[in-house]
Amino acid sequence: MRGRHRYARAVRRAVATVPYYRERYAATGTLPPLTRDEAELRRHLLMPLGAALLAQRDPGRPAAEHIAELHEALRLAGHRTGGREVYEVAPALRDPVRAHGTDWRVVLASTAETVDADEATDAGRYVTAHPTPARNALVVGEAGQLTGPATTNGARTVERFPLAVAARTRAAPGSLWYEPWLGHLGGVPADCGELHLNTDRVHARLLDGATVLTLLRRRRPTLVHVRPEGAGSFAPAACPRHGVPTLGRTP
Repeated sequence: MRGRHRYARAVRRAVATVPYYRERYAATGTLPPLTRDEAELRRHLLMPLGAALLAQRDPGRPAAEHIAELHEALRLAGHRTGGREVYEVAPALRDPVRAHGTDWRVVLASTAETVDADEATDAGRYVTAHPTPARNALVVGEAGQLTGPATTNGARTVERFPLAVAARTRAAPGSLWYEPWLGHLGGVPADCGELHLNTDRVHARLLDGATVLTLLRRRRPTLVHVRPEGAGSFAPAACPRHGVPTLGRTP
């Protein structure tokens, strides 16, 4: 019931304060599914009134919010983070953050653009050393990113996947559900293999036969009734072992 109330408030808030949803609701009386392509095209209209910024001045999501999502997803998947460092494979380095009793760092993806140290020195640029995860650290990334020197020091790897991948092959126990445009949304515990939702942050429902998601805490941009790629293979369900909300495969 709590989740339904929070979802209803999020929808009311979107219709009342966000131009994109106000226009859609005024035209059709509904809030149809929002795809990634449409969200990228109309991102400025997904900002609450008075909160929109020019793209070049938008600082993006605070690191603390991103880390909180990742921490919660790791917890749902059964990973203990206290007392061990957590590294996230990312396209750019960022300063370490201390939160939830853990140091949160990044390790560069193999596709990241790098500058040779000698060239950088000649050009007067500062180069940050590439971090190497400790033996007991967790390293979070997509399947193809969890290889190479950064993850061969005995660190434990945690795979994250989008629904489009889970629609083709069952997600591994202990993995995380991650959509690049939505963030970390859930995890797969080892003892049940079900895709548990982070219900504090995401609400899932069927809309015209399609699974859509509402991000309950996201404001800039506000994301209501979004439909990730691969969502057609899943529907809201309950974990048969734990009784909590999940996304289950459709027949």
